Amino acid sequence: MGAKGIWKHVEGTAYKPKQYNLVGGTYLLADGTPATEEQVEAKEAKVDEYDRCEYLAQHVILSMTSPRLGTKIKNASTAKDMWDEVKKDAMTKSTLYIINAEDQLANMRCTESVDLKTHLTEIKAHFELMAKRRNNLISMGSTLSNTHFNTMIMTSLPPSY
Repeated sequence: MGAKGIWKHVEGTAYKPKQYNLVGGTYLLADGTPATEEQVEAKEAKVDEYDRCEYLAQHVILSMTSPRLGTKIKNASTAKDMWDEVKKDAMTKSTLYIINAEDQLANMRCTESVDLKTHLTEIKAHFELMAKRRNNLISMGSTLSNTHFNTMIMTSLPPSY
């Protein structure tokens, strides 16, 4: 967004130019004198450039978010409002999601089976699923330690172990 010159819109710090006041079909400067055609065109170009950058910033944000989040932010009035909602969603969702996923991993249990061959197949699948979930957690930014994960593995085993 910085390369496209729209980061100020995302941060909400871009200056929004105002069109001259229109009185009786004539554009007036701040001092009340009529604006020249060149002044009106220059002001319109600045307003158009601001609007173009604002819409581009909104488009970039919408195109880079998930459909779920896009639906949530599509009616925001500015790129800054959209970005604030994206940041809020990323900060709250990921922490809660990680905690929930860690809790699900900690509560996994492998059942006991009388048939040895069935039991070995089940326990292998159980360990593979636990490892996959742990890897997913780490890729999301979890700080799950090896010691804690080993404890989860041990508590997931059947009582006979």
